[in-house]
Amino acid sequence: MVDAFRWLEEDTVEVLAWQQTESRAAAAHLRGSPAWSRALATASRFAVPALTYRPPERYGERWFRERVPDGARNPVLEVAATPDGPGRVLVDLTDREGVAVPHWRPSPDGRLLAWGVPGSFRVVDVDSGEVLVDGLPDDGVHRVTWLPAGTGLFCVVNGGACSTTHLVRLPGPVVERQELPATPVTRWVTVSPDGRWVLAHSAERPHHVLDLRSGPGWAPFLPGATGHFRGAVVGDEFVAVTDEGAPDGRVVAVPLPGPGPWRELVPEGDGVLFSVTGLGSELVLAGHADGASRLRRIAPDGTALGEVPLPDRGMVWAGPGRDDAVVTPTAGGCTFSFSSLTRSPATYHYTAGAARPRRVTAPRASVEGAVVRCGVADGVPYKVVCKGEPDGPRPLVIGAYGALNIAWLPAYLSALPAAWVELGGVYVHAHLRGGGEYGADWWRAARRRTKQTTFDDLYRVAADLVERGWTTPGQLGVFGFSLGALTAAVAVVQRPRLFRACVAVMPLLDLLNCRRDAATLADVVTLDLGDPRDPADAAVLRTFSPYHLVHDGTPYPAVLLDCGEANPTCPPWHGRKMAARLRQGSSSGHPVLLRVRPGGHLAETAPADVARREAEHLAFFAEELGL
Repeated sequence: MVDAFRWLEEDTVEVLAWQQTESRAAAAHLRGSPAWSRALATASRFAVPALTYRPPERYGERWFRERVPDGARNPVLEVAATPDGPGRVLVDLTDREGVAVPHWRPSPDGRLLAWGVPGSFRVVDVDSGEVLVDGLPDDGVHRVTWLPAGTGLFCVVNGGACSTTHLVRLPGPVVERQELPATPVTRWVTVSPDGRWVLAHSAERPHHVLDLRSGPGWAPFLPGATGHFRGAVVGDEFVAVTDEGAPDGRVVAVPLPGPGPWRELVPEGDGVLFSVTGLGSELVLAGHADGASRLRRIAPDGTALGEVPLPDRGMVWAGPGRDDAVVTPTAGGCTFSFSSLTRSPATYHYTAGAARPRRVTAPRASVEGAVVRCGVADGVPYKVVCKGEPDGPRPLVIGAYGALNIAWLPAYLSALPAAWVELGGVYVHAHLRGGGEYGADWWRAARRRTKQTTFDDLYRVAADLVERGWTTPGQLGVFGFSLGALTAAVAVVQRPRLFRACVAVMPLLDLLNCRRDAATLADVVTLDLGDPRDPADAAVLRTFSPYHLVHDGTPYPAVLLDCGEANPTCPPWHGRKMAARLRQGSSSGHPVLLRVRPGGHLAETAPADVARREAEHLAFFAEELGL
């Protein structure tokens, strides 16, 4: 195959000028739409940077929080007496160039704050502002864990394919580099509540253990393990959810420092188990069931203590930078964020032993009068969200993911679902195989050489919605982010007459030439789709690589490709090539638009920028689907 648009893969001066012209033309088209004014007004009400939202956290008697001021792109870190009351700025990153996503962690008593962004790492006294630590020998993305008494901290500095780990003792500071193997790569460290045990974690499980009281140094932990382990130290055991021997998860207690026999505390059962967090007198067991988050309470011996009631069917999250945690432990309790398709994130605090969690911050946006209905299309579950009762076909958007064993739960990940429903449209949240909503087997059924199952599941849902009278192909749109954007784009080229419009945000579209990008191969493609360097895998990839499935003279839907100019995992050249090839091949006359924004995989953090991006997506769907 002669690739006429191969030149658009390179970031030459000519290509970047072409990209800028395309993006400006797309912005002008979208903002000139008859739907733009109401789309912008609605998006401004519902746009929340939900993917970067971190709930306020309590340490000692203080609350710490991250906030992006109006007109700014980057946040400030504040301390306050209450979760949402007046605060005092401790760290101001608003003048920093580019997008700065800090990792921060207060000491357990709230006296000190450690924070870092690439190029800076500091520990400051919260009361006086005195800088106690200014920099580390290595630079990268920081992950901090405090010793319980606040006498020091571990900091893992992640530099992509490698990392270094330091123990910083206070006062001093005295920085001690830790001798850990290069592989597996250490991503973060956890410390037991009594300060004795330290675990070094890879992305999958803890791999080394250190006894700070009497141990000779780091020793291997869980050698030979193959599953994921997510949990906490309880006494002299590591209590964790693992999928080793249980695809949907079980809770085991592993003796420290090991080796030794494991004790099973909670067997595999209904729903999917994800992680365990220690709260002292009890543990919180996080997972999901029926496609929504679930929190359960168990005693340290595994005895069931009941549920932590949640306000709706949605998603619980500790926020970015919390590694495997779903909730953030505090003294005698935990905090967490909760959101649903129609309600933006709010913060809840749960005290161990309480009947229910207490809401400590309110959602910034919600849809009044929305109804969520559940459906199943040939074994594929989905949720329909709309206002009022069904009254005939309506403009409808399906949001989907179905990849990487990630549970695509009904959360407020963007404003589109809520804002679309507020405008009078119907939104459908589809649970496709390849995701993790229903356990590891649900994922394995649609990965690599069976990946087509994900896309077929989407078509089953779409056909079922049309058959049931919810919509028509001329009113049907599909939306996806990252690998969900791949799913949406595959739908465009495999079933162009089933859909009328597509918005694909941060997409991968040329699955054969993505071997040129190491981050794409490492993070996404080889794990879930296949290795384009392997001839057998490449033959399968060609059957669902969107760029390679565009055929001349085909009436393709309207398409908006939304990319980040500095995105290493899903680089913008995918959007450039696809836009050019679709325009060449489509006979429908529908627009093919390319937007490329500053930033990476999460392109915007400033509230005004987020609102404009969401408004463009809304306006595009509204105009193309006739809302």
